[in-house]
Order: sequence, then C-alpha cells, then structure tokens
Amino acid sequence: MRKEDLSRFKGKKITFKQDNSFPDIKVKFVDSFPDYKIKVASDRSFATSDVIKYKEDSSFPDVKLQRVTSFEDFQIWFE
Repeated sequence: MRKEDLSRFKGKKITFKQDNSFPDIKVKFVDSFPDYKIKVASDRSFATSDVIKYKEDSSFPDVKLQRVTSFEDFQIWFE
C-alpha cells in the first residue's frame, strides 16, 4: 500500500491495527508537513470494514500522518 492508496478513505473512519511483522503500510507520526491529517476516533462505531495493518517507522515511512482535533482527512480507530 502506498500513501496515494489512503486517499480513497478521505472523509471516512478506518481501523488501524499494529503489525510489526507484515504491515500493509509504514507510518510516521509528525507535528508538521504531513501527507494526511488524522483524527483519532474515540470509538469503533461507523468504522469501515477495512483493517489496515501498520508499523511505525521513523526512518523510511510510506506515509506521514499528523494527529489533529479538527479538519482531518479521515478518522482512525486504533485496535
């Protein structure tokens, strides 16, 4: 999965599950200059059935995400 693939989830709530062995995507959480802005969902309700396996990687991430409280590109529920 590439960062462009995440654009199909804009405006939706998706589920991220941490998987260090075989992740779908490697992410880095940043404070500025993100690829996408995310809001951490407080519950799983209305989340899509898609589960994206991710690994935090500060060296060679596929995508950079910034946590915000408003004006997000999409919401993420972390399992």
